[in-house]
Amino acid sequence: MNKFLLSLIFCLISTAAINAQEFITDFLADEYTAGKIYEKPDVLSEYDFTSTDSVAIKLSTLETLSTRNKTLHDAQEIQLISKSNIYYKNQLIVKKGEIVSAKIETIIPSGMNGIPYYIYIGDFKFQNIDSSKLLYNYSKGGVNRMYWVLPLKWSLTFLPPTGSLTNFIKGGHAKITPKDTITVHYFPNWK
Repeated sequence: MNKFLLSLIFCLISTAAINAQEFITDFLADEYTAGKIYEKPDVLSEYDFTSTDSVAIKLSTLETLSTRNKTLHDAQEIQLISKSNIYYKNQLIVKKGEIVSAKIETIIPSGMNGIPYYIYIGDFKFQNIDSSKLLYNYSKGGVNRMYWVLPLKWSLTFLPPTGSLTNFIKGGHAKITPKDTITVHYFPNWK
């Protein structure tokens, strides 16, 4: 019981000491900024932040991308193709069959305990669209084996070495085929 009370008192004192630091001023920052005038940052006052007009652009790859291919690497440029004509306010912005370039942003290798490979694609370049008005987040992962590896690992822990052997099971390879749809959102009213 005494150890419990000592631990409780220690926690209370350390919490009080941490909270007391909030009231101490940062004298170096105050000394550095004393007597200086700073301009306000530019604010986009004419911009309508409630505008949610967007156009979904559906793309697919020209060839299969797989992490089994050892030549696939980060920052590699890839070619995508538009699946259909895309219109915004009756104006054609992307033609069907238009070639779009993009880059493989990151390839995350598989890990122990069934963690799969992942491929992230980004940096899309369209002919008639400003890339700062695009919102994209496309990734595809391989087979995630964690859902059966971790329960297996914990069920085998009563036999000393066998539970640790499941650490060597890796996740599956990621593969993006031309059948997969990659959706990029275009926001024409963004500034």
